[in-house]
Amino acid sequence: MLKKLIIPAVSITGIALSGCATQQPTSYPSFTPAPVGQTTTTNRFAQKIDTIFVIVDASNSKNTTHDAHGVSKFDVEKQFLYRFNKTLPSNIKLSSGIRNFGMGSCLAWSSTQLVKDIAPHSTNQFQAGLDAMECASGGSPMESALAAAATDLEKAPGTTALLVVADGHRISKDALVETQALQDKFGNKLCIYSVWVGNEDEQDGQFLLQEMSNIAGCGSSESVNDLQSSTAIAQFVENMLFTSTAIAYRAPVITASDSDGDGVDDVNDKCPKTPAGAKVNSQGCWSFNEIEFGFNKATIQPEYANLFDNAIQILKLNPSMTIQIEGHTDSQGPAEYNLYLSKKRAQAVKDLLVENGISADRLSVKGFGESLPLATNDTPEGRAENRRVTYTVTHW
Repeated sequence: MLKKLIIPAVSITGIALSGCATQQPTSYPSFTPAPVGQTTTTNRFAQKIDTIFVIVDASNSKNTTHDAHGVSKFDVEKQFLYRFNKTLPSNIKLSSGIRNFGMGSCLAWSSTQLVKDIAPHSTNQFQAGLDAMECASGGSPMESALAAAATDLEKAPGTTALLVVADGHRISKDALVETQALQDKFGNKLCIYSVWVGNEDEQDGQFLLQEMSNIAGCGSSESVNDLQSSTAIAQFVENMLFTSTAIAYRAPVITASDSDGDGVDDVNDKCPKTPAGAKVNSQGCWSFNEIEFGFNKATIQPEYANLFDNAIQILKLNPSMTIQIEGHTDSQGPAEYNLYLSKKRAQAVKDLLVENGISADRLSVKGFGESLPLATNDTPEGRAENRRVTYTVTHW
């Protein structure tokens, strides 16, 4: 059964069987990838995804020009996947596959095609799969590709990242029904990521792609405009493939002008009187930024649960203390929905603290939505920092 969805209305699938326009071979600009998942003295990376399965939109609307890039949206999709492929680390065990969807001559008059069967990942074979997709045509039956993927993924080893690259425009809501079917079938072995390749007047498609990740409860959604640099691509790949954990906590450097001893001088401390031992952000506030909520998510994945140990310890050491748990989001999506999402994130943290022995009557929750950003919302890194939870002491 399809779970309750909170998205704007999405227009119904286009069904015109448009022929394939003459398509020049895609041009791939020079690209040097940045390193991914490199363990450092402060962070350790553990692989969490074993298979990447890509679904590419090859419908007729991909022949229109992408406003920000000046080439067809089909070329923008393939150029992104070219950069993505070059960024995938070669020193891990990984499988990959590609399927597309559309109609008409470019897909041999079928609604979806398996372009590259799931097999151990090879940079050259993946690129050959991209090159085999020579043009785009027809309507947008994403639901057909998702239904076929239910069979494709039966042979996928380990946990799968399903990566959907599309504009999402004029996609039937049946795509969300098929997404739910995938989640029901594969459960926590499936995460859904998406890259939106659309124009400003196609933002209904961006919300549909975001909802796919929301249904899966794992993954994230980004705009292709934010995934142009090698650094941005590397961060996207790293968040998809790896879990990172801090190797060791470094005690704050306390100076005479740091009255609450949190490592942030009073002149820069926006949260004075922080509880002793609390881990703070750059503004001196008791905060939890390490968790990757992901875009449009309020689920705490098991690998992040231990990051709450600091709050649990402080609350147990101070049994009379009460706190307000405050959720924050980035600026993507409607402000009203972000307010709702931020409260859900705060509630998820409260539930985890209660599960670890903290009395619920000591914890209140509040959502601030996108109203109090810590960093710019113009980059993936800044948006990740803004998706956070903070704690404010309401009584000692």
